[in-house]
Amino acid sequence: MNESNDIPLIDAIDHDILMHRDAHFGGQFSIMLDYYRRHGKGVNPEFSLSRIEDLAAFELNTHQNLAAICLEAAEIEKVAEARQAYKDLSGIYEVKNAKSIIPQLVADLILTEEAEAEGEVAALAIHKEAAVPALINLLREEKWHDPLFPGYGLVPELAAKCLGLIGDKRAIISLFEAIGQGDFFDDEEILRALKQIGAPAKAFLLKVVKGKPYNEDNERAAIALVAFRDDADVGAACVPLLKDQQVQQDPVLFSYLVLACEGMKERSLQAEFTELAEKASLPRDLREDMQRIIKSWL
Repeated sequence: MNESNDIPLIDAIDHDILMHRDAHFGGQFSIMLDYYRRHGKGVNPEFSLSRIEDLAAFELNTHQNLAAICLEAAEIEKVAEARQAYKDLSGIYEVKNAKSIIPQLVADLILTEEAEAEGEVAALAIHKEAAVPALINLLREEKWHDPLFPGYGLVPELAAKCLGLIGDKRAIISLFEAIGQGDFFDDEEILRALKQIGAPAKAFLLKVVKGKPYNEDNERAAIALVAFRDDADVGAACVPLLKDQQVQQDPVLFSYLVLACEGMKERSLQAEFTELAEKASLPRDLREDMQRIIKSWL
């Protein structure tokens, strides 16, 4: 970065603001500020409006482009990739595809400024199985998880919503692999989609959660099984796992298995769960988690 005293102190968030501006708003602070004042869908909560205004005022007063001065080569390259993604999506509308309207509908889903995108989601879900490969690609491609790219990082959540409505079991593995890649709200939609797919998803998750050696896949499966917590098969699988000493040494896996037992109705399994909660060898916070579940059964 240029060390001139005329340049305001730039930190990592400022770099992100400049990249965000150049990727989504054509390098114009005026357009970005208008969008942020209107609370558009792609507003980044980490960017304060006052800081954007400060940076915009500096550029206006000095006639200097902060991005040109401050951004590193890798950051400039990433912005270029994001802008190219916008161009690629625009190009989809220019090509008449007589065989399929799905590419255009996918572009609509990515570019929509509607937070819930109900119309765009419904338009894709109507095509059912034919739309599944394209939606799976949206889950798998890293760029759609990135707020710098079209869709502001919200594309996987919308893709999961579509896949849940369609209910095709081909999406199970991709949905599973997407757990934990975004924020909590992404995971909520992914879990809902797996629940909507139903029995095939449940069978897959039960197989994975029991797999050894225990790793992140077990944790992902336990997280997803929380959506199936009212299912008798889930409690029957989770209670024996909670008794495993290896599981008890993994507080993340243990906690999600506990949550997956919340809807358990079988008295015998509830009794086993209660007995385990009373074991002195369990850490206090884990016992407290279990006690909360026990109270919910009363």
